[in-house]
Amino acid sequence: MQSAVCRKSVALGCALTPATIAFLPIRDIFMTTTPLPAPSDREPPRTTPVGAWWHTALLILIIVGISAYQGQPRFMAQASHFSTRIPIYLGTMVYELLLFCYVWLLGLMPRKVRISEIIGGKWRRFEDFLIDVATAFLFWCVVLIALALLQLILHFSGVESAKPLLPQNWTEVGAFVALAVTAGFCEEFVFRGYLQRQFLAWTGTAWIAIALQAIVFGSAHLYQGWRSVIAITVYGALFGILAWYRKSLRPGMMQHSMQDSLAGIAGYLATKYKLI
Repeated sequence: MQSAVCRKSVALGCALTPATIAFLPIRDIFMTTTPLPAPSDREPPRTTPVGAWWHTALLILIIVGISAYQGQPRFMAQASHFSTRIPIYLGTMVYELLLFCYVWLLGLMPRKVRISEIIGGKWRRFEDFLIDVATAFLFWCVVLIALALLQLILHFSGVESAKPLLPQNWTEVGAFVALAVTAGFCEEFVFRGYLQRQFLAWTGTAWIAIALQAIVFGSAHLYQGWRSVIAITVYGALFGILAWYRKSLRPGMMQHSMQDSLAGIAGYLATKYKLI
């Protein structure tokens, strides 16, 4: 028995004496050791695509095509003739939801990928929710600084392009907030969830995936002009970095929804009191 213990002590890489053996649990003395895997074996597996290539290509084509059509002067002229902006808001909500359903039903479901897998970041405790709220607030500060710098560099405010779409009364404000919440969820799911995951699987490089989804996100706003496209591309890249760092879309969804909502409310008040 003593020789067996001595052999075991050599295997464990320590010198066991009768005094130390007395304080060791029996299972620790007789357990078998398993060698650590090689570094390459411990690396996380490569991210796999969550949709077919044709599905992603068609999605990008739809997004860019509709954005380019919305930028046509005829479309903008028709939109400005509405007596109320609620039909525009409702139509945009339907479009956002259709993009979400297209990704979910035709992209994820055939691959048996759950929505929760794309969103990530489960709230197991109330503290988890508070962490995401704090993250969203800090990220909001970063976004405001970045957008302010871009406005100085590009010499634009974005107010003129957005002014025709701002709410004109509190009923429209309510519809705008509903649109903002819908867009915050759907756009983060489509761009930072689905597209960023696809580009990461195809390229194997996070920063390329973040850049590509940001370019598509910026292209989805062609109707606002090229300066807005540049600013929104940078905006989308920041969201991509946040999603990659947190491994969750939840903070980005919170910030996106709140920023768009407050922008609509502030735009209404600024218009009402002749500030813009």
